[in-house]
Amino acid sequence: MTQFFSLCSVILSFMFLLESPPLFLSVVIILQTIILALIISLFTLSSWFSFMLLMIYLSGMMIIFIYVSSMASNEMFHSKSRLFPLLLSLMLMFMALFLINNTASPSDSNNTLDLSLIQNTAVKISKMYSKSLSAMTILLIIYLLLAMIMVTNNSSFSEGPMRSAK
Repeated sequence: MTQFFSLCSVILSFMFLLESPPLFLSVVIILQTIILALIISLFTLSSWFSFMLLMIYLSGMMIIFIYVSSMASNEMFHSKSRLFPLLLSLMLMFMALFLINNTASPSDSNNTLDLSLIQNTAVKISKMYSKSLSAMTILLIIYLLLAMIMVTNNSSFSEGPMRSAK
């Protein structure tokens, strides 16, 4: 499963490098964020952290998306690269192959509450905030603080509208 998400992430990264319209780039970033949240939820066995990270990041991206869409002109999106449709069809083909392979295997799911799963989740969450990962946690906190400050400064109404009237 993580291989599929990693492959989708790599394909989206190539799409990000090939195209330049700001609205398309923000959609690619949103898709990358969703894939990252899915990968985090697979590794931690608890989806609360990935869900909260996704909600915080997407709320910031919505503000940036609104800002960029109000500043950008209403031009049609034309792909300059011939590699873009190939990458998109490749990603859809891998998705279809992955779904076919997963539906063919029998399901071993058990609907009962497993106590060891809860204990493993608590251990993994405590490892996430361990001393060895403290630098990454502090970097993430600083990144979110700076993003909040930049969004607040961009959306201040004291200087008038951001777009000049014609």
